[in-house]
Amino acid sequence: MEKNAKQHIQDACTELQNSSTCLTDAANTVEKAENKQQIQNTLNAVQSAIQAANTTLSNYKE
Repeated sequence: MEKNAKQHIQDACTELQNSSTCLTDAANTVEKAENKQQIQNTLNAVQSAIQAANTTLSNYKE
């Protein structure tokens, strides 16, 4: 069965959360400060995307 739009958004939310976890792990193990800052910047962007995707999901009209 083919997924509908809402299911695709839910999948995106899951993948974004997985990305956030991986980036957090990377930030906790990185050695160089400049690399840590780049990872943190990416993590911040992913967290913003998570919020946006969750808002989309909450406001989704059936």
